[in-house]
Amino acid sequence: MGGFAYEHVHALAADAEGKTLWMGTHHTLLRSDDAGKTWKEVKVSSQHPKLEIMSIAPDMRNPKVVYLGTHEAGVFKTTDGGATWVRMNKNLGGMDIHGLAFDPNSTEKLHAAVRDGADGIYRTRDGGKNWERVADGPKGEVKVLASVNISTGMGGIYLYAGTTEGLFRSPD
Repeated sequence: MGGFAYEHVHALAADAEGKTLWMGTHHTLLRSDDAGKTWKEVKVSSQHPKLEIMSIAPDMRNPKVVYLGTHEAGVFKTTDGGATWVRMNKNLGGMDIHGLAFDPNSTEKLHAAVRDGADGIYRTRDGGKNWERVADGPKGEVKVLASVNISTGMGGIYLYAGTTEGLFRSPD
């Protein structure tokens, strides 16, 4: 695939328009603008040339906004479709982010599963500018984090975590 060397894929996501695919691997971020036929490497940080991308969360209302959860440098955000990236780690308890999930009703609200430091689930309500710890998180290593809107008549936003111990659900 494009001559890129990578050990395995951690994350795959499509942008809001379904035109761009993002793939997070063991050592890099790749982007495809032609439904996966060709891929190009995306430079995220000159300070971290070989980032391990664990999670990708595209804003489903704005294709230019994408968040990355990394194994060693926390959360990165782009607002220009990947041309530039900014670290968004204020008050985040650790730099090993194994899951990111948008609230389906708010593009400013995002959850992150942190694995090192102060392990747990963190939330931002301001697009990543500030994070707060909201829960200990589920048992086991988080492999995927998803926020789902299920109609219950009482809000219905649930945060799901797929871990090495099973699937866990928590009301937001």
